[in-house]
Amino acid sequence: MSGSELLEIAVDVDGETAEAVSELFNRYNGGGWEEDSTSGEASGGGAVIEVTGFDDLNQPIDGEYRLVVKTYLKPGRRGTEIRRLIEEGLWRLSLLYPIPEPAIRTVREEDWAHAWKRFYKPMRIGKRVILAPAWEEVESRPGDIVVALEPGMAFGTGMHPTTRLCVAALEELVQPGMAVLDVGAGSGVLSIVAAKLGAAPVYATDIDTLAVDSTHDNAVRNGLAEGPDSLIVEQGSVPAGMAGRFPLLVANILAEILAGLFNGIYGNPPLAEPVAPGGRMILSGIIEEKVDIVLEAAARHGFVEESRKQEGDWVALVMKRKTP
Repeated sequence: MSGSELLEIAVDVDGETAEAVSELFNRYNGGGWEEDSTSGEASGGGAVIEVTGFDDLNQPIDGEYRLVVKTYLKPGRRGTEIRRLIEEGLWRLSLLYPIPEPAIRTVREEDWAHAWKRFYKPMRIGKRVILAPAWEEVESRPGDIVVALEPGMAFGTGMHPTTRLCVAALEELVQPGMAVLDVGAGSGVLSIVAAKLGAAPVYATDIDTLAVDSTHDNAVRNGLAEGPDSLIVEQGSVPAGMAGRFPLLVANILAEILAGLFNGIYGNPPLAEPVAPGGRMILSGIIEEKVDIVLEAAARHGFVEESRKQEGDWVALVMKRKTP
């Protein structure tokens, strides 16, 4: 495999399996295309979730809906070792979940950068928000909020159900001038939606430098200025020194990670700390069977479930902080 090629590992999944496979890919192949300080070889770009098979109303089409989790490896000794770890991990997961054999193929890097775009089309979410690829023309109605994205393979297009659920919740909860914190911003889609709904400032964080760059680029693409009174994008997780500052926090991650963030086990302040008294959290990336993990962690920090949204196996929770 030449330096202009990548190895694609793809697994057809259902909702619950998608969470497990994504976590596996991110564990062994996360961190962006960065060089290892010892070998000088590049690591991978994490998990990519590709969703296809929707009708014009964005409802899954029977027999056509397909959910595939992919990851891409660069050539070299490190890539070979990561492939071995992933294949062993998938075998172990197959003992717990009905996971088919992964499809593994070589793709040209320049083709990889563009071929996936054919699956990405404008999508209306909620009453007003349209998520659209930057290269597509969009037919919008008066009052629509169009968010143009060039997300890059590693950070998602907004097609995943959890993103759609979060956007719908933001549309209901964001008020003009409301400060919003987006933990795990990825491509910046939720931060940009919040800003376009009138939130200010919007504070977006992600531990991945490529995600931070993607959020910066998409903010510019959508005409959003960055600054202390508008959009702030930083590398990291739950920010320190901001206790009680945000009436609304959104985090679209995974159930176990959300629970860990509540407990501050990643060296950050607890996830609840930045939320104002009476404030709310939109928490998603949660498979239905793991909702209780998040509810219990939130309850220990004084939050109660206010509402939930669900699409298939995926759930988004709106949690409200009890006032003293």
